[in-house]
Amino acid sequence: MITRLCLALVGAFACVFMVATDAEAKISYGGGGGASSSRGCLTSSTRALLNRIEARFGAVQIVSTCRPGARIRGTGKRSKHASGQAVDFKVTNGRKGEVVRWLMANHHAGGTMNYPFMNHIHVDIGYRFVSLAGRRVRRA
Repeated sequence: MITRLCLALVGAFACVFMVATDAEAKISYGGGGGASSSRGCLTSSTRALLNRIEARFGAVQIVSTCRPGARIRGTGKRSKHASGQAVDFKVTNGRKGEVVRWLMANHHAGGTMNYPFMNHIHVDIGYRFVSLAGRRVRRA
């Protein structure tokens, strides 16, 4: 979601430098406090997506799920994390690239983001988009 905003406002190049580490990411898009790594707060669609990922690739490490009041940095718009429709996770078995490629091919009910300089993946339920390292990917 940060990447979508960046592309709309300043272009992909500037976005690469917006967030540099996992810790900074939590601060920059965390907003609203109350960050969670619990699966219980996720919507059934988001939990189902996470279950599909784990069924195919094994257990993942949750970075962030629900953040009540979370807003997208720079826009004030409500984050998908605020409503339990997004999850950030790390792939613990070294298959991050494979997971991202699978999501690109199979997750059509929401977004997939791979943040630059970070080791986690963001998925959400809603508008379909793919953003890799700060650049939107368009597929025919």
